[in-house]
Amino acid sequence: MTPLEAADEMRELSGLLNAALEYLKAQTREYAEAEDGYRWAKANAYLAADGPVEERKMIADAKTSKERSRALLADGMRQAALEAVRSRRGQISALQSLLNAYRAEAEFARTTP
Repeated sequence: MTPLEAADEMRELSGLLNAALEYLKAQTREYAEAEDGYRWAKANAYLAADGPVEERKMIADAKTSKERSRALLADGMRQAALEAVRSRRGQISALQSLLNAYRAEAEFARTTP
């Protein structure tokens, strides 16, 4: 990879990192909304249920399984988006190291006879 190709790759990865950050924001928002909806639905289902505490908990869990599933999926997507951001940062860091090596090599070549 030439320095120009590395610089182009750096620009592309920077754009991908920005997109990944925006996606992470959206997934974090989705997770917060899903978790809030799940907690609200569970609380209402629990309060509406009759019987002993354990029975009320089971009834509330059964009535809110879709909300729980949505919240769990949203959490997984948020975590996946975070990993994508971390991966892009690692790729950018590797390219920065490569570009620094090119720069050091060029400086060395410039100072030697």
